[in-house]
Amino acid sequence: MRFNRLKLWVIALAFILLLAGCSAEQYGAGVNKKVPKVEVKTILLDPSYHGRTVNLQGRITTQCASEGCWLFLDDGTGQVLINMSPRGFSVPPKYGKKATVTGQVYQSLDGVMLIAEGVEVR
Repeated sequence: MRFNRLKLWVIALAFILLLAGCSAEQYGAGVNKKVPKVEVKTILLDPSYHGRTVNLQGRITTQCASEGCWLFLDDGTGQVLINMSPRGFSVPPKYGKKATVTGQVYQSLDGVMLIAEGVEVR
């Protein structure tokens, strides 16, 4: 009987740890799952995406060290600036982490960027 209880506790603990490891941190309005997911190269090369809201997924390669108000996201097809300051939120340092970002594609004088509405970091 004791062995079965111990076994049950070990399984429950493993399940809780698994769930904790799978949780994502949300910033801003969060990620909108209804928005289409595109690659970075698509928004860099296709001007028809300017002004549209999209989801991008990749790794955080560089980030504003002082306030976390911007970051660069790389999905393997390219790298793009993600600006969170216009929406009034920031992301604490998450270098190298995977992230999904919902935002509006914007053409600035410096190139294409995404004005983020929400970020999810895993």
